[in-house]
Amino acid sequence: MSIKIEELIPNLLREISQGCGVSVAEVAKEHSFSADGIKKRLREVRDKFYKDCFDYDGSTRKWVVKPTQMGFLHRELLEPEEAVALTALERTSDRLGDSFIKTHKQIVKNYTKRTKSFIFKQHKAEEINEDMEQSFALLKHAINEKKIVELDYPSKGLMKTREVYPYRVVYIEYYWYLICAESDKVKSFRLSLIKSPTILDEEYKYNFDNVGVRLQLAMNAYVDYQEPFKTVSVLVWDKIVNHIELASYFDAWKKLDYKTTVDGRKYQRFEVTTTNPNFDDIAPTIMKYIPNIIVEEPQELIDKINGNLLRYQGYYSS
Repeated sequence: MSIKIEELIPNLLREISQGCGVSVAEVAKEHSFSADGIKKRLREVRDKFYKDCFDYDGSTRKWVVKPTQMGFLHRELLEPEEAVALTALERTSDRLGDSFIKTHKQIVKNYTKRTKSFIFKQHKAEEINEDMEQSFALLKHAINEKKIVELDYPSKGLMKTREVYPYRVVYIEYYWYLICAESDKVKSFRLSLIKSPTILDEEYKYNFDNVGVRLQLAMNAYVDYQEPFKTVSVLVWDKIVNHIELASYFDAWKKLDYKTTVDGRKYQRFEVTTTNPNFDDIAPTIMKYIPNIIVEEPQELIDKINGNLLRYQGYYSS
């Protein structure tokens, strides 16, 4: 089955981000495409999303990353596939008629604005040092090739050598994590704590389908990859409903068509899917927004929040 030029661009962007120069002429020859066509698509997505990250080097005739932008894709929440799709959407905005051009452009604008906003990112990602950049590049390669990785990672104060099946490198609430499988159990490793990663000459087979679903629901690093889902019912103060709908880490929150009034304030009901058996993924969020989020059920979560509040009050009692 033949592929389209657009399908090449994400991997070209990854190569450039990792410091590999990309020759459009060589890529065009390998895939029997027009060099001008590949160059045009690459320039389009560069100008739209990565303008200050890479450029064409006339001396080598390759597209290369700018000296201070190594690993730029790892600092973007927008995946390269999303950037290519959005660029194509905007480019073809007139194909549905003039009346849809404005709608197309607004979709692209809203999506890209969301991924670059402070609300979506929540916080500047932890600073990526040289060691992390090298780990990024190595792990990305291992993930693409489905290769087992050996690495050192701390456990109970001691460094332990592990063999893992790498799945994804993700950004969750301020930090970068490697999501991987070890001894048939999915785990999260802080990227900055990983030492001496080495790709082994051995491929792995592991079904991570369920993990992808859970990562979409992740509210923080307490996401659990094995336990069954649980459903929570909460009331959200009307004044912050818009924030909940826009902010990062609220994909698990589904707004329902129900409103009520509590102590003179209007609230909207949300149904939340949690992945942690002890509600450790949602409890911190509820505590953060007290009294603007009220738990309706289950009682187990109500008791947990109440216990946390009583313990906190106890710190200040005489």
